[in-house]
Amino acid sequence: MTAFARVFRPTVLLVSLVASACGGPPEGGDLPAPEQGRQALAPLTVTVTRCYMLGFGRPNFTCEGFVTGGTLPYNYFGWTGVANAATGLMTFTGPDSTQVNGRCAAFQTAQVRFSVSDAAGVTADGDFSFPCMP
Repeated sequence: MTAFARVFRPTVLLVSLVASACGGPPEGGDLPAPEQGRQALAPLTVTVTRCYMLGFGRPNFTCEGFVTGGTLPYNYFGWTGVANAATGLMTFTGPDSTQVNGRCAAFQTAQVRFSVSDAAGVTADGDFSFPCMP
């Protein structure tokens, strides 16, 4: 037996025994990826981060929002005008964030709502009020 074999074989045996004693990875290699639609790791939460006026002498605005938690995938993203606001085109800015453009009643307090539903059917809403100052 060569010197390499005398050192290498015990090392391989020791490493395999340590992996089994410590629980090691399951046979077959890597751990399975979490499945979508199973269980929410955190409650579904919706946040409207900001609404700002686009100006140019018109009462145009943009609002941004994002969602966290819930059960993936998210099934519904929607924006609505609650008071003194009408929402228009919504665009996705990431897999869990959107923005919406709209118009509001000049010199009034406008309010919008951002709603999201997840794969488990849970719905969350976030409201945001802002002054409509063209």
